[in-house]
Amino acid sequence: MENRNAKSLLAKLMAAENINVEYSEKAATASFDTESRTLRMPVFKDISDDSTDLFLGHEVGHALYTPQGEILKVVEKGGVYKNFVNVVEDARIEKMIQNKFPGLRRCFFSGYNELMERDFFGTNGQDVNDYNFIDRLNLHFKVGFRAGIEFSLEEQVFVDRMENLRTWEDTISLSDDLYEYCKAKNEDEPENTQDSEEVTESDEGESEEQDMGSGDSGEDSNEQDSSDGESDSGEEESESGSESGSDTQDESGSEGENDTGGVDGEGSSADSGSTETAMGKRGSEESATDEMATKTQDSFDNKLEEIVDKESFNSYYTVPNVNIDQVVVPMSEVHKMMDKELNEEGNIRHLEKAAHLFKIFSNEQKSIISYLIKEFEMRKSADEHKRTKVSKTGILNPNKLHAFKFSEDIFLRNSVVSDGKNHGFVMFVDWSGSMMPQMADTIDQLMMLAMFCKKTQIPFDVYAFTNTYCKSYEGTRGFYKFPDRKNGDLGVAKSFNLLHLISSTLKTSAFNKSMTYVSFLRHMFAYHTRGWDAPYFPVLEHLKLGGTPLNEAIMSAISIIPEFQKTNNVQIVNTIFLTDGEGQNRQVSYDSQAGDFIDTSYGSGKSVIVDPVTKKHYESSINDKVLLKILKDRTGTTLAGFFISPANKRQFSTDMWYKGVPSEKDVAVLWDSMKDNGFCVVETAGYDEYYILARKNLRIESNNLDGIKSDMTKGKMKNAFVKAQQGKIANKKMLSKFAELVA
Repeated sequence: MENRNAKSLLAKLMAAENINVEYSEKAATASFDTESRTLRMPVFKDISDDSTDLFLGHEVGHALYTPQGEILKVVEKGGVYKNFVNVVEDARIEKMIQNKFPGLRRCFFSGYNELMERDFFGTNGQDVNDYNFIDRLNLHFKVGFRAGIEFSLEEQVFVDRMENLRTWEDTISLSDDLYEYCKAKNEDEPENTQDSEEVTESDEGESEEQDMGSGDSGEDSNEQDSSDGESDSGEEESESGSESGSDTQDESGSEGENDTGGVDGEGSSADSGSTETAMGKRGSEESATDEMATKTQDSFDNKLEEIVDKESFNSYYTVPNVNIDQVVVPMSEVHKMMDKELNEEGNIRHLEKAAHLFKIFSNEQKSIISYLIKEFEMRKSADEHKRTKVSKTGILNPNKLHAFKFSEDIFLRNSVVSDGKNHGFVMFVDWSGSMMPQMADTIDQLMMLAMFCKKTQIPFDVYAFTNTYCKSYEGTRGFYKFPDRKNGDLGVAKSFNLLHLISSTLKTSAFNKSMTYVSFLRHMFAYHTRGWDAPYFPVLEHLKLGGTPLNEAIMSAISIIPEFQKTNNVQIVNTIFLTDGEGQNRQVSYDSQAGDFIDTSYGSGKSVIVDPVTKKHYESSINDKVLLKILKDRTGTTLAGFFISPANKRQFSTDMWYKGVPSEKDVAVLWDSMKDNGFCVVETAGYDEYYILARKNLRIESNNLDGIKSDMTKGKMKNAFVKAQQGKIANKKMLSKFAELVA
């Protein structure tokens, strides 16, 4: 694997471009996709480093010198012509890449020498000078003088032109001339060297084929088998070059029931009186395809397949470009859906109740909000102080002149504060069933953070990730087919959505309205978890909790964060995920050949996720940790996670094992922090800071002392007061840590 990484880096350096390098099971040979800028390499067995560098250098040559748009035009033409262009272009780019990197010359020489000795070109025991012209050219320019190729004076003209290729236009010009030359030579040969065949037609119109064999080789016959069994004995072939040799389609259609074209494709479809010859039609096309084929390259490709290590490949996946418009449900739509469902049930009054309860909540939390603002401003001031540089101006300070005999510090000072970076944050909340016991308390935290950001004018957005939002069964099946999907794109299930709950872009009245709807959801969950201890709020079917599509949320964030940064003109985005679970590791990817998504969870080999933007490779199973790494590398965001854990040691230890905490000793230290502070910070879960919160400490206590009753003893009053203060202290510690993060 280390060697692969080294070779990939070598390819990137040579290309002077961050090309994508993949070692794929589907790669029978090295190739370069000029559109996606991807170099695909097979994993070879028993092959030298020189040969490997040869393949890398060759394909990097294509990356540097073969124009993307033009090569696609050639590929569209296909057939023999494409092979001619490939041979000619290979010669051009191999010479240019060796001139650019002279150290590759030894690799090319040794590599082709090894491949020749192993009979990769299929020339062992063969007289290479009996090969057709295009094959001899291919051998000469790849193997060199070792091949022992001889050319006629007529052919040498093409060899010299091939030696002096400079541009893509030179390649096309030579390929065109070479193709026409070989086609003409190939069309002339059957008249001089092929055995003649004579076909006579009976009076009844039935055809009779007569194979004259090799005994008539000295005869010059212009008569050929017709595609429909009829002969035309009076016409000579006059337009042998009238049709392209690359088109092999039989234009006689279904009438060719008695098609008896010769073994070399000499069949004719000419009717009586026609001036088109057999070689201008199907015969020439098939013959050209056979005689003008690059047999040495075919042999080369077949040999490569034999040494490909099928068990040492990687499975490659790419991060999709998630179409945000398809997955995000706007706030207006969420509100409209809630209004509709409440109206249908005659429960619209509960929105008024929710607005009233939110007003009470905001008043109760003023002190905590103020504390958070104070912490934020304090830390911001400290950061500003660190950025302040004081320098002497060289101008005398009149107030210090009296001390000139005792001090040299008598000059005015100038304070310069370098610009700080402005922040924003985007929060993603887990809308899964396991969040039900703490969802009300989680929303309390959300509302408090939203109010804090609104007051301090920090841009923010809050989304809930879910797979249960108001869709029909059919609407949730399968995976999103985003407009610019690529082969290997990871699948995003159609059941997945992001509910846009709160945003700083709203004006005060609209902001308070959105908080009313969020307050409704808070009390809906509170009633159905606390029962009699909470006021009644009806359940909205379309906003029920479901699974944990965390991976899909992270992939969506890769598209959301840059847009948020651009819209709000912030330099640093803090991205927060609040969840109590893990994303599923199912590997579903788009197969361009099948035109659909396929499940590759049980494929062999390692999984490699490729970011098509940064071209970075991540060798890992598909999980939230590696996707978080991609998110951070792509966007530069600061990542914070809030994981809600039950306050028991056994479950906590299990959670820490999933988070990658390495030892029982480390787990014990974290557990002590949980007991003392109500939270701990883990540094091994893919985040910059990952907070593990005790479920019991999520609840935000009000400022009044409702727990203290007049009939209590002094001891009970003291305990109730201490308990209330402990809750506030725990919240303050966590909020202080958060303030440090965003300041």
